[in-house]
Amino acid sequence: MRLIISQFLRTLRERDEFDRLLPDLLLAMGYVPLAKPQTGVRQFGVDLAATGKSPVDGVDEMLLLVIKQGDLGRRDWDNSEPTSVRPSLNEVLDVYLTKLVAPEHAGLRKTVVLATTGDLKQDVETNWTGFKEHNSARASFDFWGADRVSDLIERFMLDENLFAPSDRADLRKCLALASDSEYDFRDLNRLLLRQLGLSADGKLLLSSVDAKALQKAFRRVHLASQICIKWAQAEGESRQALWVSERTLLWAWHRVMLMDPAERPKLYASIAGLRKSYTEAAASYFEVIRPHLEIRDGMAGYGNEGAAFAVVLFEHIGLIGAIGLSCHLEPARDEEAKATIEGNVSAVADGLCALIANHGASASPRIDAQVIDITLALMFLVLAGRRDAARDWVAEMARRLDYCYRTNSKFPVGTDSLEDLVELEVNPKDSKLVEKLISTSWSLATIGAWCVVLDLEDHYAALARGATGPYDAVCAQLWHPTGDWPQSWYFGGSLDHGEAEAPYVLLPSMAEMNQRMRQFLERPDFDWVQSSPTRELGLWALDFIACRHLRMPVPASAWYRLLYATGEVRSDDKSPPPIHAVVT
Repeated sequence: MRLIISQFLRTLRERDEFDRLLPDLLLAMGYVPLAKPQTGVRQFGVDLAATGKSPVDGVDEMLLLVIKQGDLGRRDWDNSEPTSVRPSLNEVLDVYLTKLVAPEHAGLRKTVVLATTGDLKQDVETNWTGFKEHNSARASFDFWGADRVSDLIERFMLDENLFAPSDRADLRKCLALASDSEYDFRDLNRLLLRQLGLSADGKLLLSSVDAKALQKAFRRVHLASQICIKWAQAEGESRQALWVSERTLLWAWHRVMLMDPAERPKLYASIAGLRKSYTEAAASYFEVIRPHLEIRDGMAGYGNEGAAFAVVLFEHIGLIGAIGLSCHLEPARDEEAKATIEGNVSAVADGLCALIANHGASASPRIDAQVIDITLALMFLVLAGRRDAARDWVAEMARRLDYCYRTNSKFPVGTDSLEDLVELEVNPKDSKLVEKLISTSWSLATIGAWCVVLDLEDHYAALARGATGPYDAVCAQLWHPTGDWPQSWYFGGSLDHGEAEAPYVLLPSMAEMNQRMRQFLERPDFDWVQSSPTRELGLWALDFIACRHLRMPVPASAWYRLLYATGEVRSDDKSPPPIHAVVT
């Protein structure tokens, strides 16, 4: 386990990765960090300060961490740069200790810790020893390299009482199988359930766990997931890494939802850390896949031709759509953050548009549940200002869907079963099989409604005629969550907390259909948007990530709102609240 952690540490960047792990480690050791590491702020050598009782000798002390990355050699020790090791240490002694230590900490022992994700090379060990001896009267010194930090993590964050042998065994299994693109991370699931105190169906095993104990459990869960993520990325499986970050974030939030509402805010900081890790995993995935989006059928390398390729392609469409919505719904707290968010939204939208333009199969869903991925992508495109691209895509999907249902071929399989899809590919003329697999359809209802949202009257009319004529045996339907939906939305099994609108009738006139959809938005019992427990916290993206990850239809309460042009409230109508991030 120590070797695994040490290897994990060596993959971390100094900023935003190693310096985010260290405060959690210090908390587990009993120290209290005084401030979080910041980028762009002069810190006079000290990246992280903390106070507490030394676990070695029990003396109250103030730790002053100087954080670096990788192995430290002669060039890193003193290369005339202010950020090299020796100038940083001198600033700690000359400025921080003399000017910036608070009066209440003046009597504490001062220990300067040089922390890095690597080792101290032999060619600089003498320099380090000499520096410590020369300044021993001013402070104590310690070196935390990858091996020392991994030892501390194992002792204080993953000790035997809190991280049992079964947890360690499951983590090792995850890492051994992380390079398998088909691995379902069942071992990680078991670890998460044990650490979060959940049963296999998402219920609490113990109702008396306090917030402080849960905070520690969240740190362990975050660390374990980060190790899995880094391992998968190192093996070239950025998609699997993103899946791990999704699962950890969603199940952690599900655990928060099971707490007393008054206690939940104590875990919000932990959720924010998991959300940041999701964002980083998403960015890594997008950078890996981005070059393939720009090439004609560039995604073909991720799957075979035909139905198998469609399955892989729509998974990536859903991933990119969810990432885009996560970017769009990120709260902007200042102008700089707003500019960053806009840049991210634009980049992801460009990538999604390129994927659709370069992959003809993107207009031919083969499994009914792929409307989840389609809806996430369409919502993002409209909100990102790419309405024309969304219209063109829906128009082509509507045209093909109409043809497929008329000819009983290449239609989205209503059972969502890959085995059924393969059987249909092998036996396309089996009338009983076709009748079974074409009998119900989310796709027909969803694409028909999107034609209304995007004002595609001719395409809507074609589907409406077909639904009452050549393919009237197809039962179009939508699913709407009911008021108790948050109970299981972030864990799984939410389809039991909703109602099916079946048959979903495509009215003869698009104007009539438009009116019916607007009337639906006036029903408070199906207002998924307003009843979200994440929206007021700036975490609304979790609801959409859950749709993709746990394979739940995106509620019409969200995307029907796009009937109102851009989702913004206008003063001259009774449109519902806008689709954007809300922070209180």
